[in-house]
Amino acid sequence: MVDFDPAIDMTEKSSIPAMNRNQLALNVNERRRQALEKVDTAPFSWNHIRIILVAGSGFFTDAYDLFSANFIVALIGYSYYPNGVLPTNLNTAIKVSTTSGAILGQFFFGWLADQIGRKRMYGIELMFMIIGCIGQSIVGMGPAVNVVGAIIFWRVIMDIGVGGDYPLSSVITSEFATTKWRGAMMNSVFAMYPSNLNRY
Repeated sequence: MVDFDPAIDMTEKSSIPAMNRNQLALNVNERRRQALEKVDTAPFSWNHIRIILVAGSGFFTDAYDLFSANFIVALIGYSYYPNGVLPTNLNTAIKVSTTSGAILGQFFFGWLADQIGRKRMYGIELMFMIIGCIGQSIVGMGPAVNVVGAIIFWRVIMDIGVGGDYPLSSVITSEFATTKWRGAMMNSVFAMYPSNLNRY
């Protein structure tokens, strides 16, 4: 069997005999299988707890971001409208923008993570959430833009990141979990979502 040599340029396949190319591919696949076997059989450690905490904090934040829309509409109505109640059409628009952004984010980041890589996308969706949160915190009523329009815009941006966190957190947890602890780790991450709802 031919040992894998990273110095070999795989673009120059014509210079490698067909038999050696097949052996090289088998060797790469064998190394990949061995690496995955190490992940599956690794003992439960601090690294697994760290994965649960990182991915779980994402789900905890997602629950807060999605369900805070109920507070936002009440506060905007109290602050900007004479009777203290946001009109029904604006109330609905804010809540629909929240869900729409999350759905867009799930499809967009799920697809992009398969193309570029999950770890890289995990940081980018977090940036969407941070920028959307900062944007919402600085909006106000102005002569050109209604506060509700600005909130809807920033909530869509934020919830695209929230939607991206759903597929990425669960898949990253599953990929780095051992076979024995995979179910428990996934449950621990998803349990962070309803733990935030107890506040409402």
